[in-house]
Amino acid sequence: MTLAKRTATFAGLAAMTLLAACGGGSDDDAPPPTPGGQSSPYVFDTTPADSATFLRVDRTGAPAVGTALLSRATTVTITTASGAILNPGIATNTFNDQRDQLNRGDPVNDARDFAAIYVAGPQGNALQNIHFKLGRELRALGLTPCSTEPAGGATTKAEVNVDVCVAQAAPVIIPDVITFDFAAPQGFPNGRTFDDPVADRLLAAALLRLTPVGAGPAPHHIDSLLGVIDTWNGPAGTPCPAPCRFTGDESNVFSPSTFPFLRQAYP
Repeated sequence: MTLAKRTATFAGLAAMTLLAACGGGSDDDAPPPTPGGQSSPYVFDTTPADSATFLRVDRTGAPAVGTALLSRATTVTITTASGAILNPGIATNTFNDQRDQLNRGDPVNDARDFAAIYVAGPQGNALQNIHFKLGRELRALGLTPCSTEPAGGATTKAEVNVDVCVAQAAPVIIPDVITFDFAAPQGFPNGRTFDDPVADRLLAAALLRLTPVGAGPAPHHIDSLLGVIDTWNGPAGTPCPAPCRFTGDESNVFSPSTFPFLRQAYP
């Protein structure tokens, strides 16, 4: 909910509270009738926020991680050591696939419950399997993957080493929260601005070698894949000026830096 909506909602609630206080001291908890004898149109759900009726259905941390590395198939549902379904659904939300299980879990448990699944789970889009399938194509494009394979190439995904990829990506996606260091430049993965190319940076961290190799410099940087998914109107393969404020929509206009931070409507 935006700040404007929250402000309007708060103002509406405050006004109703003041009106209710002028109702003559009645002990009746029923909403006062509106003009014409009709009941009040305002009906509020008083169920406590921590009730089992409610279930988290999404995260607001690093976006696209669940989509990129977890499956919607119920044939690869994650189970606990005892064989029980991890983070099971309820009657009103019965989906028990990996992505829903992540969304229903608490970030404090992400390393324990999902780190190994991200890397080498049974789903086809686990990190190790992605590199097994795409490593040759990445090298053919002149890119240096963060994974390594035997000299003759990998014949199974188990032969693909993704330790460097994990070291690069894990601090950003585990736990699945947004962090902010006031001493560092703003911009994802340090916080998130409206125009940050988040998906492209996550791709780079998960696929490309961003750290030095031997005595040489790092072959790629976090912005090497700008434009693959997120719109990038700068020169291909070049990083954004730090902090990176790229033009992220069809209007070619940067997000305003003042409230309400909205561009003009795009025709």
